[in-house]
Amino acid sequence: MAKKKKKKSSLGKRLRIVAAAAFMIAVVLAFSRHAEATSRIAAFQFAPALLKTFAAFSAGTLAVVLAILFLTFLFGRFYCSIFCPLGIFQDIVALVSRSKRQPKKNHAGTRYAICGVVLGLLFGGWTVGFLLLDPYSNFGRMLTPFSLGAAFPLIAIIALAVWKRRIFCVSVCPVGTLLGLTAKHGVFRLAVDESKCVKCRKCGKFCPTGAIDTATGTIDNERCIRCMDCVPACSVGAIGFTARRERSPVPFNASRRAFLAQSSALVTGIAAGMGGAWLLAKSGAAKTIAAAQRFGILPPGAGNAERFAEKCTACQLCTNNCPAKIIVPAKGGSGAVSLNLTGENYCLFDCNRCSEVCPTGAILPLTLAEKQKTKIAQAKFNAKSCIVFQEGEPCGLCAMSCPAGAITLRKTGAPRLNATICIGCAMCQAVCPTHAMSISEIARQETLPA
Repeated sequence: MAKKKKKKSSLGKRLRIVAAAAFMIAVVLAFSRHAEATSRIAAFQFAPALLKTFAAFSAGTLAVVLAILFLTFLFGRFYCSIFCPLGIFQDIVALVSRSKRQPKKNHAGTRYAICGVVLGLLFGGWTVGFLLLDPYSNFGRMLTPFSLGAAFPLIAIIALAVWKRRIFCVSVCPVGTLLGLTAKHGVFRLAVDESKCVKCRKCGKFCPTGAIDTATGTIDNERCIRCMDCVPACSVGAIGFTARRERSPVPFNASRRAFLAQSSALVTGIAAGMGGAWLLAKSGAAKTIAAAQRFGILPPGAGNAERFAEKCTACQLCTNNCPAKIIVPAKGGSGAVSLNLTGENYCLFDCNRCSEVCPTGAILPLTLAEKQKTKIAQAKFNAKSCIVFQEGEPCGLCAMSCPAGAITLRKTGAPRLNATICIGCAMCQAVCPTHAMSISEIARQETLPA
């Protein structure tokens, strides 16, 4: 009988593990170029959807944000244990390292201040806070090997997970903080039935976030990530979901002081973040960052360099899904991506893949027709190197290959370049046998179609 009860109580945990494993596989495939359909999964990540709502507003992205918040209000932070790849990775690290230690203190002020700064920067037009702390973007960089942008978050997350399992999720992560605030006063709460609890304290040993106070027999639903590890750990079945609100064991005055302190931390953080965004824009740091983080040519839909440097979180999804493999990470792997149009590399005319997969709106959504009219660079013709002028031999490869029709041939067979039609795809450069065609960046990086 006891075995049957134990098996039934662990069903929720097993379902959570299966769902998390399936999602993790889909995310890894999305970054591996082996499953094109899975790249769409990024659209349902909370931080990317939130960023895209600000950068390229659409009803769809707003619906994703609101749906996640609503479901979190109903059922708690299940997103963190099932749909967050960085969170699942931390669970794997903790499992392999056999780490049993969990965060014991509730660092509410710290996480509210961090979240406030990140949101303040976002309100000011900068995504640099999410570039550093967004779990999805960091996980994407971790899948891009041999770069500092991959090595730093990988080492940091492994160290934190070995030290205290999910401490990043409950003390640092801005996504976790926002979802925690939503779940704090949610509808269906995980709670301990005091009439059944025997004070064995086993549940507390299994909680990866330190959300269970075994002394008072209460669960902090703000930090609880719904991993369900505590449910099968309880031998008397005292832990379960309830729609009944718990009576707080904290005295009213202490609770009010905590609320004021935490609210102050959040508001101060937002103000600091907005002030920081204003200073960055005022000091011209956007141009400095853009110049330092790019090679010179940006993906179609990126807009100008300053905008792209502000919006790109370097998740590397476009890098891993570009069919032509011309989108490359910034030096170090932690800045805005760019196009490598050297040698035989060129942007495919019938492809708008990067625009489709970008989860944050840094690369704006463009239809294929819009992309084919979007200028990303400029071709230049050097007559001194052209085979027609040098050897008097007919060629015409550049004109035949130009998909935009920007190159035509004169009666002599020499190419004529119409710079106003050229979109800078680099196809002409790739086929030219004498390197008479070259590609260069343009002053205003890109004029987006209306």
